[in-house]
Amino acid sequence: MHTPLQERMAQRPYLAGVITTDDVSTKGTGNFKADYVNWARIANLLHQHAPDWEFHLRPAPYGSGHIWKAPNDTGYVVGYFTGPNDACTPDFPQAVMDNRNAPVPYEKISARDVTDTHRRCLCTAAAYSFGLAYELWAKEEVENPHRDEAASAPAARTPGRPPAAAKSAPSGTTADLLASLEKLGVTPYGLKTFAAICEVEKLEELSAEKTSKLIKAIGADHVKMFNQGKNSKGAQILPAPVKDQLSADSSIDELAKAADEAFGDD
Repeated sequence: MHTPLQERMAQRPYLAGVITTDDVSTKGTGNFKADYVNWARIANLLHQHAPDWEFHLRPAPYGSGHIWKAPNDTGYVVGYFTGPNDACTPDFPQAVMDNRNAPVPYEKISARDVTDTHRRCLCTAAAYSFGLAYELWAKEEVENPHRDEAASAPAARTPGRPPAAAKSAPSGTTADLLASLEKLGVTPYGLKTFAAICEVEKLEELSAEKTSKLIKAIGADHVKMFNQGKNSKGAQILPAPVKDQLSADSSIDELAKAADEAFGDD
């Protein structure tokens, strides 16, 4: 017998496979190119496929609007959906972030930060609660609406139930590796050191298996060595960088340029 919570959870629409390549946009260039679905398209797809569900931001305590304060004095919002028969999805927190995906100090959060985070939370909460556009987060192939209908038609499934589990694409792409290095604080000079260590003209020459192993093996300590022109064992690969080259506070454009110089342009 279902509990009330199970009954409420079972009412959720399952929207994996709804987006197509026509819904996907691209931002950035070179090795820092990223695919995404615009928040307005996400909202429209929800209107079409989950018309009885509404997105909300949970008010923060003490009358401080919708921005919750984290223990380190940064901010986040809490999103959730409500649906038919008092259904409600679990709370989904979303950090208020700047354009480098770093959390914004609570006292510096602007109205623009609030609206941007509301839209971002709508998209991430829709992926979490309904599976909408999850393919982009999981880096799985998105259906091309212009392929032959017989070849592209999805397998029949019971409405509201997830399809049989499919094999995920291996996390071994160039973009995955560069994103991992960036998250660990790699500098443009660190990327050049890494290129020298790999001994390849282009990062794409590494096999998917090798790239996947590197993603799992490289940590923050390794990246610190790369940024100093050294390999993970401390051997000097490139001359010691000057002060400006040590900075990890580089823009995406600077890192992309360094990646193109180090690994070759696509």
